[in-house]
Amino acid sequence: MSEFYVVDVFSSARYRGNPVMIVVADEDLAMGQMQAFAAWNGMPETVYLRPNIPAATDDRSGYAARIFSPRAELVFAGHPSLGAAHLAVETGMVQRPSFMACDDGFGDGPGEAATVWQQCAVGEVELKVLRLSAGDVKAFVKTPAPGAVVPVTSDEARAVAAAIGLADAADSYRVSAGANWIVVKLDEPASLAMLKPNMPAIEALSVTLGVSGITVYAPAVDDADVRFDVRSFGPAIGVPEDAVCGGGNACVATLQHHLQGLRVDARHLTYQTRQGRFVGRDGRVHIRGPVEDHRFWIGGTTRTMMTGKVNL
Repeated sequence: MSEFYVVDVFSSARYRGNPVMIVVADEDLAMGQMQAFAAWNGMPETVYLRPNIPAATDDRSGYAARIFSPRAELVFAGHPSLGAAHLAVETGMVQRPSFMACDDGFGDGPGEAATVWQQCAVGEVELKVLRLSAGDVKAFVKTPAPGAVVPVTSDEARAVAAAIGLADAADSYRVSAGANWIVVKLDEPASLAMLKPNMPAIEALSVTLGVSGITVYAPAVDDADVRFDVRSFGPAIGVPEDAVCGGGNACVATLQHHLQGLRVDARHLTYQTRQGRFVGRDGRVHIRGPVEDHRFWIGGTTRTMMTGKVNL
């Protein structure tokens, strides 16, 4: 029997974020076993952790993770990585987590932070787990590769617009930030609510373009703390509309930096996005950066909601 945990990510309100299933396996599992459970359990992603993995260097705390969507193994994903880091620290899986006063750019209010390192298919990923004085826990992940933005062709832009129910082509880009998404920027906030995603068309387009799906964002107008509203459609990975997508938000941050030409100074780019209200959730994604190599810190509140055992 293996232990499992469900961690809610990106919302300070209970049951309003994006859950991730995390399994601490008591034995080596075949890929087919891991994929079958990820497809069965109903979560947008499932992470398989191995505790007490030797750290990459003597002064680093680390663990190993494999991340699966209902359809396939993912080389990297944002919200599963945040849930994994939260759980690794909470249960003592990582070696020598050293907490110290956290930078003002992370979290809301005073607290302490520990850096941990996740080994996954994309390589070594840096994360921070924050214990805030108010009692909340937040986790942040640094996108594992420099961001890249490539405009899609005019034909692809028309196909993207048709797939999400836009009458006219909108600014669309292929964006890589550890995860890979087509990102569409809308100028009118109301347009986001009016989308009519055609899931088979989005899936076919995602496969053709080699991305997880289509993320769409627009300015937020009714919350002073939120800069953008976001929606992410990933039927190709088995998540028709993601409640709160860390990788999609990382791609939004990368695109915004590309479009506005902002200076590489994290102090000038700390903001929140909102996602999930179209599927009954209320997520807040904290974005900080760009930092070195045009990468970003993506984070939010994390909370363990469920524990148990599973026979895999």
